[in-house]
Amino acid sequence: MTAGAGALPGVVVLGSSGFIGRRIAASLAGKARVTAPSRNPGTRNPDGPAGPQGHHATSTVAELTAAGVTVPGAFLPFLRDLEDPGVVVHAVSYVGSDPALAREVNEAGTRNIIEQCQHSGNPRLIYLSTASVHGMGPHRGGGPYPRRPASAASAARAAAERMVLDYGGEVVRPNLVFGEGDRWAAPGLLRIIDAAGGWPGNGAARLSVIDAGSLGELVAGLALADPQPGRAFYAAYPAPVPVSVLVEELCRASGRPVPPLLGDAPEVWESVLDAGFSRHQIDLVTVDHFYPSEQLWRISGVVPGAEPVAGMFRS
Repeated sequence: MTAGAGALPGVVVLGSSGFIGRRIAASLAGKARVTAPSRNPGTRNPDGPAGPQGHHATSTVAELTAAGVTVPGAFLPFLRDLEDPGVVVHAVSYVGSDPALAREVNEAGTRNIIEQCQHSGNPRLIYLSTASVHGMGPHRGGGPYPRRPASAASAARAAAERMVLDYGGEVVRPNLVFGEGDRWAAPGLLRIIDAAGGWPGNGAARLSVIDAGSLGELVAGLALADPQPGRAFYAAYPAPVPVSVLVEELCRASGRPVPPLLGDAPEVWESVLDAGFSRHQIDLVTVDHFYPSEQLWRISGVVPGAEPVAGMFRS
């Protein structure tokens, strides 16, 4: 992708203050002219484009005031400033349990972004989605898998995916994402352990996982690579990780003892359900959910680490 001789390509990162968005913006610093709309006007967001390592590139990163993704026209000034070809990375999402908010942010918000792109020269659009659009497992590599979301948030993100792909955009689907600032994956695993008094099942489920820093590099690499219109990619370490290994590494990083494997006694599963987990949430970490990610690593030009899981909870 080029933007004139010697010029850096322009990339707008929506959601740049978020868990993954900030890593995307940090990975683009020095390689692109990054417009990273900030939630806080007039102040530097400590979780924004500087990234977790405090890496700034003030000549290429602009922190701007942004309204929510559902506000019509909110991003038009930023999109119109993009030189051809420009890229929009959409990393805004709602992952909670409120169906109305899920539709408003994930579905209506994405439709609003696409409409603004269509009024701004149709820049390239990359949407950060989730492998949870496929719903209950087992999913064991290969594919393709149909969209069968099992939660309101995933259903709205599946709808957003369809709109982005119809626009000619690209979709990136991570499964479980860990790292500093994670409020869902690692805390959820620890809550399951606390509720059950150990790990339910035999620990053999294989899962696609990735750290937030590597995911940021992959999305940034895709944004800087040649366009891949209408394609969806999985983002994960190349080899799936047994959940027993994942739980062991997490507990060590958290200063906890490694929990026992509890098997499949009915009371084990009932204790997790009683703690407020849905059957889909339990399925995501006790049944195989792994997906092929080789294409995204190759296209992005990023090389995975030799032993990624060991440092995953500190990235």
